[in-house]
Amino acid sequence: MGAVRCGHLGARRVIVAVVVAAAVLAGCGGSSAPRQATPSSSATPPVDAGSAPVQRPRVPTGPHDAPVPILMYHVIAAAPRGASYADLWVSPVTFAREMAALAHAGYHATTLDGVWRAWHGRGTMPRHPIVVSFDDGYQSQSTRARRTLHRLGWPGVLNLAVKDVGIAGGLTRNEVRAMMRDGWEIDAHTISHVDLTTLDVAGLAHEIAGSRAWLHRAFGVPVDFFCYPAGRYNPGVEAAVHAAGYLGATTTNLGIASHEHDPFAMPRVRVSPEMTAADLLAVLRRLGATSARPS
Repeated sequence: MGAVRCGHLGARRVIVAVVVAAAVLAGCGGSSAPRQATPSSSATPPVDAGSAPVQRPRVPTGPHDAPVPILMYHVIAAAPRGASYADLWVSPVTFAREMAALAHAGYHATTLDGVWRAWHGRGTMPRHPIVVSFDDGYQSQSTRARRTLHRLGWPGVLNLAVKDVGIAGGLTRNEVRAMMRDGWEIDAHTISHVDLTTLDVAGLAHEIAGSRAWLHRAFGVPVDFFCYPAGRYNPGVEAAVHAAGYLGATTTNLGIASHEHDPFAMPRVRVSPEMTAADLLAVLRRLGATSARPS
């Protein structure tokens, strides 16, 4: 699931104009591709969709232009024997330990919207910010990850593929709304989790603009950020995301996001199942992230 590195966007204006025209003509037409079935997390406890909004503790603010690590998770569950894509699974115990270690090190979670606003002088960030993002829309992200973050008063960022809403092992609409009440941000991850580099202009409009429109209708949120499925993108895909009205997009490229870099190619830190909390902190330090306390 490596990323396709993006080149210079010298032809962005031309591509953007083509994409906008195609989106108007194509509406919601386009292609889709099959993907791994969403793993079930039926052994996890039911989510309380009616919980009250979390009351977050006040945290010290820091520089508005600080670089921000964006963590990448998928399934928060122990991978069964022989599971496909076993590298996408992180056990609930490991995840809880990682979040506790980050909090102890002085990190405070925020959202991409919070980061973008701070970078543009429209808000503040925690002194040591971090974004905890989750791809696709697995039910364990509600029944496991949400509960862990709730205890810390932290929001998450859900990169939600439309096809995963309401299917077995996926998130229900009520679960997504409960996550939103906890302060989670909902961002787009296409409709069908297709490799965007394989699509024509109409297909890009369907998957990129179409997923934003669907999520906005379903949940009444702006949906200002996008996540490339499997990290697959190129200049045309990036231009289509820009043309669809997003403020930025995340990749699977390894690194720390910075306001100085392309907002439509923000890097992240993939958290693998074999990593310990100490490993994660070491990776962040190696990439240049700072925390309040040494680990």
